[in-house]
Amino acid sequence: MLDYKIIKYTLLSMPTIPNPPPVTRYPSPGLSRYWLLLGVTALAIAGLFSLVLVVARTPQLAELPLFADMFHKALVVHVDLSVMVWFLSIACMMWSLLVAPSRSIFPFLEEAALISFALGTLAIAASAFDPHGQALMSNYIPVITSPVFFMGLGLLLSGVMLMLVRLFTARKRSEQFGKPLRFAIFSAGFITLMAIVAFFWSHAQMPRVIDGQQYYDLMFWGGGHVLQFTHVQMLLVCWIMLVKSLKPDFRLPRKWLKVLLSVGVSTAAVTPLAYLLYDVTSMEHRMFFTHAMMMVGGIAPLVLALFIIPVLWWFRANKNALWTTLAMSVLLFIWGGALGNMIQGENVVVPAHYHGSIVGVTLAFMGAAYLFLPQFGYRDVSAWRLAFWQPIVYGGGQILHISGLAWSGGYGVLRKTTGGVDALPADVKVAMGFMGLGGLIAIIGGLLFVVVVWRSVRKA
Repeated sequence: MLDYKIIKYTLLSMPTIPNPPPVTRYPSPGLSRYWLLLGVTALAIAGLFSLVLVVARTPQLAELPLFADMFHKALVVHVDLSVMVWFLSIACMMWSLLVAPSRSIFPFLEEAALISFALGTLAIAASAFDPHGQALMSNYIPVITSPVFFMGLGLLLSGVMLMLVRLFTARKRSEQFGKPLRFAIFSAGFITLMAIVAFFWSHAQMPRVIDGQQYYDLMFWGGGHVLQFTHVQMLLVCWIMLVKSLKPDFRLPRKWLKVLLSVGVSTAAVTPLAYLLYDVTSMEHRMFFTHAMMMVGGIAPLVLALFIIPVLWWFRANKNALWTTLAMSVLLFIWGGALGNMIQGENVVVPAHYHGSIVGVTLAFMGAAYLFLPQFGYRDVSAWRLAFWQPIVYGGGQILHISGLAWSGGYGVLRKTTGGVDALPADVKVAMGFMGLGGLIAIIGGLLFVVVVWRSVRKA
């Protein structure tokens, strides 16, 4: 018989198995991953159309008939997919994550929203090939006068409205977001609702004698401005999540955080005053929204950036894609805002300004995509070398692009036009060459983002 003491000694002397590292467990993402994949698909399609835009503004290539004829339609589709569709898909992803623990009161509500949104995206892209459609470069939502385009716009709007119903009727909210971020994401839904109300209100008050580009300029002016506060609100959410991924104990003073996250909601809440006090066609109505955006739109991101920049400097040795997306996002947003102070007239300084701000938001959303890929069951890309360099290539190309635009705008080059570059002075051609080179580099950076996400999904 074996001695009990020998057995006890043998068992106690065996090496112990170390405890496994803690596993981060997230709530079920539900359909959230499909909103992200849909947004990435829209961004990829927009990148293809941007090739036409870059070539059409590049000396020696701008006069080719193919690019000259397709320029404006490509511009419409590029803007609508890379800004409106991409940004709203990320907003819908955040709303989906927020309400993931709550069952919908209507069956298949979010599925219907996804299908409607996806069909609208495809219709908008397909409208560029309608030979009878005319591109109208209206502000905020440029349009193509094609039944296919307006069907796509209606489907897109229906998808967002169905998602807002899902958001506002949910009884539970995800605990993965802290209380301030839950408020920010939910309040972004309220801002979006106010933007939709503004779109319909403008349409109801629009005189029927107005048509063409002026009609869509006026109809989308109010809602387009309000919708920018949705994007800014989501920008703040993404910046906070990204900086916390670098420094988990990052904290803002509670009062500061409440004020920063309430600025957009407070501004959107006064939207009805613009319609009650002024006619939709009046200059006062337009300046109401313009002044709101100029005075309030950039305050919250600028203040938050002042807290983020020291963290970026402290962790500058990190070879991490989350660091590069956050750093380039802050840089582009600030540079775009600085160019806004140089605007004088309708020249290409205007797109230089809003391209900087828009790309700053886009980079923040790219960082959020990298952050959420593991939660969605895909590969973690934050340590990948390709993911690390992608924001640098994309952001660096955009810096060249918008700097070339601003340089050209100083010589009076008009926006939303193409051709006529042969008659320009040599230094303007150099500036536009920088613009074209930066645009091509940025397109490569955007396609690299699509490649990184695709590889993450494929290798899951």
